[in-house]
Amino acid sequence: MSETPVTEAELQAHVDGRLPPERSAEVEAWLADHPDEARRLSSYRSQRDALRAALDPVLDEPLPPALDLRIGESARRRWTVGGRPLVAASAAGLLLLGGAGGWTLRDWSAPPSVGTAGLAREAISSFAVYASDSTRPVELAADHQRALDGWFSERLSRPVSAPNLEAAGLHLIGGRLVASEHGPAGLYLYRNAAGESVALYVRPMEVEKTDRMTSRGEKGVRGWTWADDGLGFGVFGSAPDGYLHDTANLVRAQFRKA
Repeated sequence: MSETPVTEAELQAHVDGRLPPERSAEVEAWLADHPDEARRLSSYRSQRDALRAALDPVLDEPLPPALDLRIGESARRRWTVGGRPLVAASAAGLLLLGGAGGWTLRDWSAPPSVGTAGLAREAISSFAVYASDSTRPVELAADHQRALDGWFSERLSRPVSAPNLEAAGLHLIGGRLVASEHGPAGLYLYRNAAGESVALYVRPMEVEKTDRMTSRGEKGVRGWTWADDGLGFGVFGSAPDGYLHDTANLVRAQFRKA
């Protein structure tokens, strides 16, 4: 094996299959000697596959006329017939219209990726991947909670501890660190006597560092998000919305006391 150190950029490229075959083999050998990193990359692959499954249907949607370059080329030919002044005026008008339209439609055309709305999408994806995994839903089980809390606190650069949710009939089964486009996030998984899973997702916030509790839902998964003093939270599951709201209030109260 090469003595060249394995970088984080190479690990990410390895997950995406973008390393040259020779270097990829060296990274695989390195991962065999570093099981913690191998598990981390495995979780990245699982999250990537879940996102692809959720977003691939968009590729089959027809191209909107406004984005069809062939239509745009036909329009340009018509507008240039009248001479330069008309072309300039038309271009200015199109720029103004495009800018205004783009700003107006920005939330409609793309899924949210920042703030608590973005956190909700991340939490729902993580819940979909791990809560249904009957083999290995967590990296560290509940009997290693102290190590789990320390791991999260170190990676999130904030003191984090799994809340006690026995008042909601939930017991901690463990947790894992997951990747997001905003950095690492902590995922605690709980389960009640009925076998229903509830996830607590937590990560630092770049925007909306303080935000009110808001109901969110997508693809049969519901929950609540909020942010306090730079830390964002999401409580999600397939349980009734009122039950999840009560659970979210328990979480919020305990973190505010910490």
